[in-house]
Amino acid sequence: MVQYQSRLKDPALDFLFEGVLRLRTVEECYRFFEDLCTVGELQAMAQRFQVAALLQKGATYEQVERLTGMSSATIARINRFLRYGADGYRLILSRLEEEGVSSPLSLGNQ
Repeated sequence: MVQYQSRLKDPALDFLFEGVLRLRTVEECYRFFEDLCTVGELQAMAQRFQVAALLQKGATYEQVERLTGMSSATIARINRFLRYGADGYRLILSRLEEEGVSSPLSLGNQ
């Protein structure tokens, strides 16, 4: 496997990600990210991740828009990253699926 080389590589980001890797529970994540991000930033990240999960499961833009309230332009941007990005969404979504962790939004909840 070829090692990924990010265009964003930076010592400050390395330090942040090393810290994130040391979080052990969902509660610890809440504590850290509530200190790090605004409520709006956290909600936006969570919503983008929900969109990626729905698209990965085969949802149409219309279904995603109805379930999340996101615009089709934002959904298209997330889909572009899902298909042609750094494979970060796919990596995490596949690990969550392997562990039986599912998104609170699903195509069955329309």
